[in-house]
Amino acid sequence: MIGVKYSDVYAVTETFQLLKTDWEWYNSTKTYDVVIAKKSDLPNYTGNIIDLTDNDVFKKIRILLNDGQEHLHEPYVEIYIDYLRSEIKKYVVLVEIPPMSWGYPYMLALTHDVDNVSVIQSPLRSVCMAALRCFMKLDINSGLNILLSKIGLKKDPWLLFEWWHQNEHNINVRSTFFIIPPHHNGIKSHKYRESAYTFNPNTYNTLWRDGWELGVHGINNWISPAEGSFERGYIGDFIGNRTHWLLHDETSWELLDKSGYKYDTTFGYDDDVGYRAGTTQVYKPYNVKSLLELPLHIQDTALFGKSCWIQHDSKFINKPCLNLSESAARKYCEYILSNAKRFGGVVTVLWHYENVTAPRNWQNTYWHIISKAKSDGAWITTAGNIVDWFQLRRDTNFTYAIDDKKITIRIKPQKRALLQIIRIHIDPAKIKEVTGHIYVTHNDYIDIRHYDSQKIEVILC
Repeated sequence: MIGVKYSDVYAVTETFQLLKTDWEWYNSTKTYDVVIAKKSDLPNYTGNIIDLTDNDVFKKIRILLNDGQEHLHEPYVEIYIDYLRSEIKKYVVLVEIPPMSWGYPYMLALTHDVDNVSVIQSPLRSVCMAALRCFMKLDINSGLNILLSKIGLKKDPWLLFEWWHQNEHNINVRSTFFIIPPHHNGIKSHKYRESAYTFNPNTYNTLWRDGWELGVHGINNWISPAEGSFERGYIGDFIGNRTHWLLHDETSWELLDKSGYKYDTTFGYDDDVGYRAGTTQVYKPYNVKSLLELPLHIQDTALFGKSCWIQHDSKFINKPCLNLSESAARKYCEYILSNAKRFGGVVTVLWHYENVTAPRNWQNTYWHIISKAKSDGAWITTAGNIVDWFQLRRDTNFTYAIDDKKITIRIKPQKRALLQIIRIHIDPAKIKEVTGHIYVTHNDYIDIRHYDSQKIEVILC
């Protein structure tokens, strides 16, 4: 048994949702295989202890998940979790549910922010800027097509829902579209942030029917529960949010939670690619009841754009983006995927709805990311499906006991069954039998396929 003595309840409970194993709060009347605490909190304890005095991983994880860090290119939360895992394994056979479904090394969440749906409905300023970008690249035909489609003389090149539907369908993937609700310009808004359009309900129904997901591309929901409830009602009950321009402050999660959103996926970079929250896992921010955060890792405009507007205190500042070549962008993305392959969890990709055509035809890198993830064997799906999987994992509770002859794992009944892995960190040579379950061996652990059973027995040699 693992005991924990620590004052920050949120930091500990969320850490052990990421390192999903059996633990309890320290009780001086009980005996533990290992206790996690600061020496100063248990000065007379003589048993095995993981001392947090010089490496307070609970505090580090809490800060990253909730405050984030700029330009973080390593998943430090997973690194801290791995450190804790390694320390625990010194004293006890560790059993955990890793952040990956059976048969997949990691997950890829495909998402699209829909800032406009057509040239006709886009502001004239945006249309002229897009045409100018084409002209500056000497792509005269595309620039003229954009301008002429604005006045109805050419086919609208930004009518792309059917294009997305067909091309993602062809490679058997589904994604999430975040749609801007129809209302006035945003509160606390920069003048360039304005975006409004009418979304065709037939498109809505077709996407839902065929397995795509829709969410809210929030304008005001991050600053007001009333606005949040209004915007959420535009799509439906099972709903996620990504706020336009990734705007976020210290109260946003709590307000989105009160507005009834199931998940948010705003916490990421506009000007970089990496780990603002330090993690590849879906997690619960501090001081919310049910909202989960699906962290954002890769954004197209951060990779290829020259600059972007970022909120700083009460102002907006223009900051440079990475402005990478296609080959450099692919290497960047492949590194993010390699970390997911190492630690599990999810990589969340944001590819804007219109950035597959002039003047920002960046689609080749999008398809490359998917191709690489497929070659890795990743589960590629919508944001909502991945959040749902992590929620069910969070709801899974289990205990385990070990004696000389067997390891007994008891899983509490769940409302919904979940295909997941029970990982036992033990020398596979010590395993004689896993009763009634499929399992695979690795160098220093075994993975057991678990779906809906309430008991697993591992017979030891």
